[in-house]
Amino acid sequence: MTHRLHFVTLAILVLAAACCLAPRPAVAQSDDDAFDPPESPLKAIKKPYTPLEPLPEPPEEEEAGLDLCNQRWADPPLQERAQETLRSWSCHTFRWFDGLWGDTHDFDERDVNGLLIFGAEQTQYDGFDPRLRLRVRANLPNMSRRWDLILGRVDEESYVAGTQGQDPAFYNPGVVDRGQEPDWLLGLGHRGKERRSGWDYDVGVRLRLPPRPYVKAQWYFNHEFSAESDFRFRQTFFWRQDQGFGTTSRGDMAVGLNPTDVLRWEGIATVHEETEGVQWYAGQTWYHLFGNRAAISLLAFAEGSTDAEVPLREYGFKLVWRKPFTREWLYLSIGPSVTWPRERLDEERELSLGFGAWVEMEFGNWRW
Repeated sequence: MTHRLHFVTLAILVLAAACCLAPRPAVAQSDDDAFDPPESPLKAIKKPYTPLEPLPEPPEEEEAGLDLCNQRWADPPLQERAQETLRSWSCHTFRWFDGLWGDTHDFDERDVNGLLIFGAEQTQYDGFDPRLRLRVRANLPNMSRRWDLILGRVDEESYVAGTQGQDPAFYNPGVVDRGQEPDWLLGLGHRGKERRSGWDYDVGVRLRLPPRPYVKAQWYFNHEFSAESDFRFRQTFFWRQDQGFGTTSRGDMAVGLNPTDVLRWEGIATVHEETEGVQWYAGQTWYHLFGNRAAISLLAFAEGSTDAEVPLREYGFKLVWRKPFTREWLYLSIGPSVTWPRERLDEERELSLGFGAWVEMEFGNWRW
């Protein structure tokens, strides 16, 4: 009971802080200070990051001796220092890999993009769960620029099966897929031209012993009914050495209710040779946009597996408050959760309170 009171108190404090920090237009407010709602709330939710300026072209007289992988700020603050360290490390790694395939084209050091997520979540049922996730990608000029090199520390099962987030966005905030062991993956991804439907391909391997290869192909279909409503579907076919063949069906539909509110419904179903029936997930999320690219989301969800000992594994609610944190490419997310999990028949389904906090840092123009 004491732990629950602590969780409830913390959740109330967080909600109060979010309400206080969220920008609100005053009664007497100039046009310059008023909250200007986005042209489309759907686009603001899906693509929250402000596009970053690419690294500048070096002057011609300096180009021969300048390595853009090592470009640094003269006296960088901590945020820029961390961002540039990640970009430089990724840049050198990707340039080396591209060089293995020939040297006809020069590797563009400015075309390295990544997203780092670090934080933690505490729940009464699962305990403390620290999180560090990194995804980096860049075009490979020696492979016709249609192939990307992908390197990341991710939840391997959800990444290969295609059950993780589709967007680098508030649609899929931070701490997800509890209970999965993260791994470093190295892969090649073939991306089709931007269009409403088509195929993407990935092939890669887990970077630890024993190595575990994977292959997956995704067919996607996107349709906009109007400027304020859309539907997306993705079918993933995959093979992983320890799981065999499998497939995931995933669809979501979003509707903008007004310039600041969006409702979204999502369903996921996965089956492979090692599953207990069909693994499924269903959720409905309400998003509300504030000024200065801040937002909150309230998710109601349920998940389970049809042939498991307990078919309904967990259901509940998650609230997330998200806001740029000192930089437009740095986001802070915090929020409580209230769920009712149960995995075994000998367990009682009891209330589990939780709280998560994480930071997302983008470098380059991250679009996953």
